Amino acid sequence: MSLNDLSAALAAIVAGRDDDATHALRRVSGDGSIMARALLHALNDGATNGAYDEAAAFQTFIRAGGNVPLYASVGDTLAAVYDERRPATLLDIGTGDGMALLPALAKASHPPADVTVVEPHPGLLASLTARRPAVRAIAATLEAFAASLTENDRWDLAQSTFALQSVAPEARRAALRRLRPHVGELAIVEFDVPDLAWASDEMSASLARRYERAASEYGADAELVAGGFLAPMLLGQIRAARPSNWEQPIAAWIDELRDCGFVRIDVEHVHDYSWAPAMLLSASSQA
Repeated sequence: MSLNDLSAALAAIVAGRDDDATHALRRVSGDGSIMARALLHALNDGATNGAYDEAAAFQTFIRAGGNVPLYASVGDTLAAVYDERRPATLLDIGTGDGMALLPALAKASHPPADVTVVEPHPGLLASLTARRPAVRAIAATLEAFAASLTENDRWDLAQSTFALQSVAPEARRAALRRLRPHVGELAIVEFDVPDLAWASDEMSASLARRYERAASEYGADAELVAGGFLAPMLLGQIRAARPSNWEQPIAAWIDELRDCGFVRIDVEHVHDYSWAPAMLLSASSQA
């Protein structure tokens, strides 16, 4: 299988040439590309599904492959944050089904006693609350949650793991600005993806390499993960008319947090994931 052919197909999608992309994907799918087959199916179906619409695909994705050591490291890192900062109240934004939150709480010697979670997907939220009924669960997007805050809402620590990248930058910045006065500190975990020019050959080649490598880790579940999660995620990154994912390098996250009023921003390496290094950004809401 040639990653150059998959890269060319992605470049065609970026340029809005879906017919050319379809031809290229048919060629490379015959050579064994998991992502080519998934993308071909998604394009034929109109690519209407979001990355988190198929809960089984997402849950399989985060519970296998390289995500097993990744989330073990994330849990260790967040537990260390709790033990160092000792927050009494915690807000988890985009918590999913608790893949990062619950192990961190279990590993910490001083976990926060009061936990609020915000998650827009009802199935993932139900899965979390079934295992941790004591949390205060809010079914909402970050934007809606931030808009609903009152002067009495306050948390010692807010955290988010691999969720803020799914919020459009303007909406995300507006929500983080609204959130800042209501939290003492903010901790987010995101990937330090390559800083590549939009629509460049380097961008298409990087995405082709990273997505195919991620899909190949799932063995018998590769088709489920690629079709139900990775293909919608990839299309959400490269279709300018219908974006749904806005990853960015850590340097850009730092600039964004500063723009939203956060200070004393520290960066810590979490895990060398196959996708890109995972990093922890810690920031204070007050100088």
